[in-house]
Amino acid sequence: MQVFDLLNEHDDGITGDSQGNIDVAFKKINKNFADFLIWRVENMNVLALTKDQYGTFYDTESYIIYAASQYGQSSGIDSVTRDIKGKEIEYHIHFWLGQNTTPEKSGVAAYKTVELDSMLNCSTTQHRETQENESDRFLSYFKTGYRILKPAIIQNGNKQLPKLYRVKGKCTPALIEMNSVSWENFRSSDVFIIKAPQTVFVWVGRAANVEEKRHATIISQEMKDQYKIPNVVFVDDGYEKTIDSDIQKQFSKYLPLEKRVVLPDNGNENGESGNPKYNLRLYKCSENNGKYRVAEVRSGPLNCTDLNSDDVYIVDQEINGIWVWVGKRVNEKEKNEALRNARGFVKKKKYPGNTKVTRVVDGLEPIEFKVLFKLWKTELPKGKVAKTPLLISKFDPIIMEDRPSLAAETQLIDDGSGGMTLWRIKNTRIVEVPKERHGCFFSGDCYITLYSYHTSSEEKHLLYCWIGSYASQEEINITTSKLTEIDDELGQLGFQCRIIQGRETAHFLQLFKGKLTIFKGKGVDFDDSGMNLKNPNQYLLQVFGSTTYSAKAEQVDSAVSSLNSNSCFVFRRGKKYYVWCGNYSTGDQREMAKGFAGKDFELLLEGKEKSDFFTFLGGPGSYQSQMVRNDFDIRPPRLFFCNSSKKFSVTEILFFQQKDLLPENVMLLDTSYALYIWIGKLSTREDQRLSIQTALQYLQNDPSDRDMNMTIIHIKQGKETPTFIGFFPAWDRKLWKYYRTFSKIRQEIELKNTDQKPQNGHQSRNNTSDNGDFDHYEKYPINILKEPNDRLPASIDSLNKELHLTHDDFVSLFNMTYVEFEKLPRWKKQEMKKKVGLF
Repeated sequence: MQVFDLLNEHDDGITGDSQGNIDVAFKKINKNFADFLIWRVENMNVLALTKDQYGTFYDTESYIIYAASQYGQSSGIDSVTRDIKGKEIEYHIHFWLGQNTTPEKSGVAAYKTVELDSMLNCSTTQHRETQENESDRFLSYFKTGYRILKPAIIQNGNKQLPKLYRVKGKCTPALIEMNSVSWENFRSSDVFIIKAPQTVFVWVGRAANVEEKRHATIISQEMKDQYKIPNVVFVDDGYEKTIDSDIQKQFSKYLPLEKRVVLPDNGNENGESGNPKYNLRLYKCSENNGKYRVAEVRSGPLNCTDLNSDDVYIVDQEINGIWVWVGKRVNEKEKNEALRNARGFVKKKKYPGNTKVTRVVDGLEPIEFKVLFKLWKTELPKGKVAKTPLLISKFDPIIMEDRPSLAAETQLIDDGSGGMTLWRIKNTRIVEVPKERHGCFFSGDCYITLYSYHTSSEEKHLLYCWIGSYASQEEINITTSKLTEIDDELGQLGFQCRIIQGRETAHFLQLFKGKLTIFKGKGVDFDDSGMNLKNPNQYLLQVFGSTTYSAKAEQVDSAVSSLNSNSCFVFRRGKKYYVWCGNYSTGDQREMAKGFAGKDFELLLEGKEKSDFFTFLGGPGSYQSQMVRNDFDIRPPRLFFCNSSKKFSVTEILFFQQKDLLPENVMLLDTSYALYIWIGKLSTREDQRLSIQTALQYLQNDPSDRDMNMTIIHIKQGKETPTFIGFFPAWDRKLWKYYRTFSKIRQEIELKNTDQKPQNGHQSRNNTSDNGDFDHYEKYPINILKEPNDRLPASIDSLNKELHLTHDDFVSLFNMTYVEFEKLPRWKKQEMKKKVGLF
């Protein structure tokens, strides 16, 4: 356990508190209104920006951003100021520090944040943001991107000097002005824009993501129009020498090709961690003899019950961020100093200086904080009643198509009355299960279900695979393979759902009308005579759920210890059935339990059983008899962009929309019911192949200790079910009909150039698209590749160094393209590699 004292200092320069003084710039704020405001620090005060200045930041300045909205709703530069009195409001204050800001400016931003918080009764979430390491919430304010520029200094009176900008960001790209036009700024994972007097060059890194590329096209067009520049020219990473010779000379004037050095992405730039697995830790803060002491309480996973309203706590996500939680009964001084003490904690732990730090207040926690905890319970105000679960008895697929929000809430597509084919994996074969045996599963087996239903316009199909808890790995592998085979045979249905025993989804249970029964062991096809199908003759079932889309029964040990006062149980002995109802079971649960018993059953209420019932279960004994309440918050849906690089990482998109689903990407939608993997039509085969692995890594790396057996659903673009669509506001089925790829936009831009023809670079790059995996390897300068093998970077394949050359370097060394080289016999290739020093 760690215990240490924090120094009483403030690294943002100036300390201070509101002392009852409110800056005149803050007095226009109405606490009952949703609003979005930005101020820049100027001298010792703050200056309000106009709306047209929002989204542009200078790296020498410090800013304060105020975002107020109805709880759980988005805010940002497009927000409309409106009255939301009577509804729960959440307030966020960010102070953003440019990398070249002064300690004085950052200090003013820090204490003005405290001043604004005091005006709002210390009820805000405070965020310390640093340049290029902004929080997901900060990024959500600028959906169309933002800019980080340098002060407009005219050197030698010449406004025509070229400038270099980097376009960086996985989901919300930033345009960042660089110090100089130099190759030392370039990385293969980014897109760069060189604004020159006659041409706007867009240099496209081979590992840049599609959002960066598309954003760069918008910016380049804006620059072309604003500065009356004739042409926009695209230059591909490693193919610089293939562009038109006149354009090449112009490009080389600013970036000499003989000095070209483009490093691969190191995966850890600006403190990016790649979402590694880390130990979430909780620390308790306290005053001790005038010193601020921090003591470790426990490591994750954490529950909300670990927090006490009388204290201050630090939740340590290591370099992914520090949260300081302030109890509602803590005095104002501690609330005001919480963020400063959290910064002291960052210094003590020797985390990077740009580590995100956020202060949250007891009872007003944002969703980003709550999801760090395994369980969270929101205390409702007095008189307010919690939302009751939606109970539906019957509906059809047409209604669910028209009301996708209802489908998402219930995770139901229809009433389960469509057609179903069920197969069981037997040894290495797939065997169809007869209809009379549908719904009788065994924990040692795997099953595949093909379900078909009709909507108003077409017949649709869903593929489910169910994996028993005790199925062998060989059978699981066969099931996965057979599932793909069936999907391919049926022409790519677009919906595959993997269910592990015990994690059945609502719609899967609905297929069996609430009568899915899971027995122990492996299924038996026929009895000894080879004629009749059979189930076990004696068993005890625990019944779960109270509706046709939540009910199922699982076999448990036939012992009194298996009973539970919160459930109903069905005991079969020969032809006789007993339905045992726990004291805390509901009438609906009891009705569903009767469906698992034959016609001859006896209803037993807890405490009123006949003695022979316990005798059948091995005699009296103890069992779980306390009431169990599950009134914890349901996790909100969360959308993540999956990085296609070799190192695993995901990036959350707060307040997501359908347009965040780009066809070139693979996305994860995390709901409290299942994990959806959305496959864009233009995503790479490699991303698709690794999607299940990415999903499992995501669950494994979540600090709240997620269930690794969570249901995973593959869903393809254009095949989305209403259970998926309902999580997105205002879904437009025609959205992708008009979607333009980066290549299409690029071609359109090039046709608008003064010469009215695509640049040769674009044509040459497309002609090399058959290079296979060549362009996917990390590229290094020739001099690095000629180093001895023991001095090479770890990512280089020492037996195939030529793969790490750029196209231009490859041609300059071998006097041929990689495609031509690959066609040569092996001995010839080795001879050529020896000659150029790459063997």
